[in-house]
This record gives sequence, C-alpha cells and structure tokens, in this order.
Amino acid sequence: MNPREDIFRGILRVLTAGCLAASLVAFVAAPAAWPVPRHGVSPDGGVKYPAGFSHYDYANPSAPKGGRIVLSRVVKFDKLNPFSLKGNQAPFILRIFDTLGDASMDEPFSLYGLLAESIDIPGDGLSVTFKLRSQARFADGRPVTAADVVFTLNVLRSKTALPFYRFFYRDVKSVKALNRKTVRFEFSRRNRELPMILAGLEILPRHFYGKGDFGRDYNTKSLGSGPYRVKDYEFGRFIRYERNRNYWGRNLNVNKGRYNFDEILVKIYGDSTVRKEGLKSGEFDFLWVSNSKDWATTFRGKQWDKGWIGNISLKHQNPAGMQGYVFNLRKSIFKNREVRKALALAMDFDWSNRNLFYGQYTANDSYFDNSELGATGLPSPEELKILEPLRGQLPPAVFTEPMGAEKPQRSIRQRLREAKRLLANNGWKIKNRKLVNVKTGRPMRFTVLMFQPAFARITEPFINNMKRLGVQADMKRVDSSIYEQRLRNFNYDMIVSSWGQAPSPGNEQMNYWHSRSANQPGSRNMIGLKDPAVDKLVETLIGARSRKALVTATRALDRALWHGNYVVPHWFIGFHRVSIWNKFQRPERNPLYFQPWSFLHFWWTTPDLQARLKQARKSALTLPKPR
Repeated sequence: MNPREDIFRGILRVLTAGCLAASLVAFVAAPAAWPVPRHGVSPDGGVKYPAGFSHYDYANPSAPKGGRIVLSRVVKFDKLNPFSLKGNQAPFILRIFDTLGDASMDEPFSLYGLLAESIDIPGDGLSVTFKLRSQARFADGRPVTAADVVFTLNVLRSKTALPFYRFFYRDVKSVKALNRKTVRFEFSRRNRELPMILAGLEILPRHFYGKGDFGRDYNTKSLGSGPYRVKDYEFGRFIRYERNRNYWGRNLNVNKGRYNFDEILVKIYGDSTVRKEGLKSGEFDFLWVSNSKDWATTFRGKQWDKGWIGNISLKHQNPAGMQGYVFNLRKSIFKNREVRKALALAMDFDWSNRNLFYGQYTANDSYFDNSELGATGLPSPEELKILEPLRGQLPPAVFTEPMGAEKPQRSIRQRLREAKRLLANNGWKIKNRKLVNVKTGRPMRFTVLMFQPAFARITEPFINNMKRLGVQADMKRVDSSIYEQRLRNFNYDMIVSSWGQAPSPGNEQMNYWHSRSANQPGSRNMIGLKDPAVDKLVETLIGARSRKALVTATRALDRALWHGNYVVPHWFIGFHRVSIWNKFQRPERNPLYFQPWSFLHFWWTTPDLQARLKQARKSALTLPKPR
C-alpha cells in the first residue's frame, strides 16, 4: 500500500499484474529476427491477438458512451505535470497521454500498437523502430510526430524529470527521428524488455512542453493525445476530466469498448473515514476496498440491503508481490540479517488474520506470490547454476532452507523465544527491561512511519510483541504529502510498503533492489539494498533470453530476497474488493491481470440505469444486486 501513483500507465499496468501457467499460451520461442514490422510485441516474440484483431476479449465493443463516474482519492495533488520532479501529480492525469503501445491485460507482457501502427525489432535486438499512425493527434489538433517522441525521451532523461525515468531508459544509447512519422531507439546493450518499455512511453507534445522550464510543475498546463483532457480542477478538492469526443484513437481495436464515460470526476478527501461516509451518502460512485475490516463490517447497511450499492469481488491472476514492514538498511540497527529476522518473528500473522482480517488473507511467503515466478522448496538444479557462483555472498539459508512461510506458524511464545536467542547471539541483551547493544550500550529504538490510519490496528500488536523483546518501537502517522517527501528522501526507520510484481519481471527490479538505486531519491529501493550478489541476480533476470530462463532467474532472486530478511512479510488476497453504486455495468469477462482502475475504463452507464437508481432511492425500492 504505497501512496505513489504508478508512473507508466501502460507499463505499470503490467508491473502490478500477475502470471500463472495458464497465461503461457501467449508465449512462443522468440524468432531469430523479426521478418517484418509487427503490430504487437512481447519479450519472447509471441502475442495472443493477431494483426487486425477487432477488440480485446475482455472488452464489450458495443458498450455505450455517456454519463459520468465520480471517484475519490485521499492523496492530495499540487501539479498537473506528472513527469516533473517536484510535487504530487493529479490522480488519473496519465489518462490524457497516449503511449506508443498498449498493454494487454490478458497476457503476461504484450503490447499492441497505439500511437505506433508498427514496431520493428531487428535480429540483433539492439534497436527498436516505431512507425507512428498518420491520424495520431494531440488534443489541440496538432499531429504526433517522431520529433515529439525524441523530445519526450530526452526531457524525461533530464534532471528536470523524475529520476525513475533515467533508470528505465539508461540502456537507450540514442533516439533518432528517421522521418516525420518514424523514430528509432538504439540500445547500448541487448535488453529483451526495453522495446516493451519504450512502447509504454507516454508521448509529450514538444510544441507545448518544450517551452520554458519543464522542471516547473505546469500547474495550469496539461496537453496530451489521450482519450481525456482536464476540464477543471481545484488543488486539494477535485479534478474533472472530460472525454475528448474528437479523440483520434477512439476507433482503434485496443480502444473498442473502452473510455466510455463522458466525464470522470475525482474528489479529494483529507481523511479515509470521511471518505467512507462519502461513499455511503452517494458523494462518489466507486471504491476499491483494501481493508478487510471495512469489507467485513463497514460497507453494510440500508444502501447495500436495498441493492443501491453492491460489494463485488473481482477475481484476478495477478502476482501478489510483497507487502510488509520495510527495514531501512541505511539505519545501523537494521544492518544485521539475523537481527532483522528476530524482529520479523514478532509479527503474528495467524493471530492478525484470525482477529483482525476475518480470515481473508494468505501470508506472504515469496516476493512473487501467487505465480509460477515464486520459488518453492529447495533450489532446483537450474537455479543452482545461477546461485552457486554467489554462494559465498549469499545467506547459507538460500541453499539449505526451503522457501515458504510457516503454515501454521509457531505460537507467538515460541517465535519470541527464538527471537531472543537470535538477538542474544548477535550482540543484543536485555538491561532494565530494554534491549541494548552490548558493544555500544544503545537501545533498540525505532519508529514505524505511516500515513494510512488502517495500519494502526495492525501495527500496534506487532509493536506490543516487540516490546516483549525489549524493543522500544512506536508508530507515527503523518500527512500523505509529508509521507511522500520523507519516502522520496528515505527519511524513516521502518515503513509499510509493497512491491507489485509483473507477469514478466524485468527492468523495474533494478529500481527495486539494485545498488544503483539505493541512494537515488524517489527510487523504489526503499530498503536501501546494496548487495553485489543481489545486483548480479537482478542483472541475470533482466538479461534472460527466454521465458524459462526468466522464471529460473526470478526464483533465484526470490530466494536471495526472502532469506535476506529485508521486510517483515504481510499477506495477500486473490481478488479485488470493490463497492460501487448500482448504476454501472461491466463486460461479461474479467481480464486475467488487472487493477480495478485500469479495468474500470471498460465499464459503462446508461440514462436508464441512472434513472432506475434515482427512482429506487426516492421510493425506497429494492434493486437486483450488481454482479
């Protein structure tokens, strides 16, 4: 649960998605060379949808356009330029920008032409060429050109943009406009994922963003080539988007049945409790529920009994990734792996699941849970080929202890007894009922920083268990904007955070775990991990040349991360929980890998559905529950 909005609309729809064996039908062996430019690409070369396909299988091409949907966010925004370094971006602002390609939510990692009508990857894999569609236009009517693509990459790699981009595009040696509608990216080394990453590039209009200082937040400016544009806004209160009726890409196959609402209004709430009441009173229409207690107890009452609001479970096959209490290794008290392991033993998942979560969750036991990417048991022979050269640099447990959390866990007494032993063996002793370092005499004291109030009830039992070890831990809640600033600068002891994982993990792992990102402000290396062995495993994963090699490399990395004890693992769930007013419909079929925000663009409403709900509320009628 992280307050950041994902940077790449297309790419990070994949990075927070999942991968099960059933999805592998989309992959075939990568060809030695691309015989002709392609309509779609994946790391292995195979894609599910053929050239000229009519629409995605999870879309309803006959979905009507019209109406509006009202959404909500707790995180405040203070800028409309989502790419500049400073400030917090407006929710859903990326919907005003189109990308070169569009990510399918039915495949591990495939993208199809959006702004680009074709994608050409030569046999050496050292470049990618995009041919732009002749009809592609920005919202002001100006054509999208290769010069805009060149400008976009250059400005995003400059110091005026978020540092995140420089990591993602570090292997792009050059970008050239071959003509008005053709652009080529050349790479410094072969990278199977880089063409897909570049296909997910949101293209900025040079004639608009090239004027002045890009590093300014452009609080009154926004222009893209996407399906929506900003209608009006007020910082701290709302932002309203209107569908561009002249949107150039409205009839493309990737957009059939999509972007159906004429208006998207996002209201900003300062408190999650007030936000919940706002849903009940009809101030907004849709809420993605992340709290198990809320799901079990709060979203109940007359509105639900009458069918005016419905609770819907949307099954998915997303990999769960990892969520947990994150140790900041930049702090000296967390340097020792066995000390971190001891503190993690104070987290009693079974008690929390039983008493706080209504039995809804499964314990995290991998950084790639709920997918074939997660390691199980002891290392396979294929994994050992990767791990053995690093044996002296990795924890021995990588080779000797099977992967997986205890199921069921030992009792908390047994866990704390083991924690005390580990702490004592690593220089920590109880003195006056406080845990102190034998050499320095300093106590074990730290703060769990958070902005989500829902985590207080979860963190308190964890802190109480640590107090039984003599640890002086407390928690501090701050405003989301302060939290974001402290997160960006790694100014914390411990936080609650998560890493969403991709069906086809790749370059984002560099931003998560590699030494290069450890001291880069704004990176996702919140642990402060700087380990040469992990660096090598990340590089091996990124360099994998086949799906099989990728899975093996990912499992090897998983073992190193798990046995490194860098987080106190949390839990995951295999479906999305949403509460929504009963005036919307959605396609018959869910995609395989999705987040509610991305799938929501395939939903729709009609005047009849809105009138039905209005009459039901007026006359206290009962409606059929939404599916």
